[in-house]
Amino acid sequence: MKPRPHRAGASFRLSSAVEFASVFARKARRDLGWIIVHAAPNDLGRTRLGLSIGTRVGKAVRRVRVKRMIREAFRLVRCEIPPGMDVVVSARSHPDRPLADYKHAIVEESKRLAIQLKLKDARRE
Repeated sequence: MKPRPHRAGASFRLSSAVEFASVFARKARRDLGWIIVHAAPNDLGRTRLGLSIGTRVGKAVRRVRVKRMIREAFRLVRCEIPPGMDVVVSARSHPDRPLADYKHAIVEESKRLAIQLKLKDARRE
């Protein structure tokens, strides 16, 4: 089997409610209307993804498609996101969008949130 360099396995995902709660508690978020990106720093040295896709997005088939698009976008752009962040992506009901839109939203908003988190931490010191 060939190695998969961009593979994003379970170690790159948020799974427990505690992990999600810690990201939401930081209150660092960017809202694009159709997608919301939340972020918080972690001590792992790698960026992890969490998904929060509610029933308002659509029925199960639609929600699964949105999740797949977000996961694939994250897998492809993971190396462009600042390391050591937990990123939770929430989606609202929106028409189908190309993969490039998801990739752009995740990368750009994660970078902005990393800067925002650094500024908040600098103020605390």
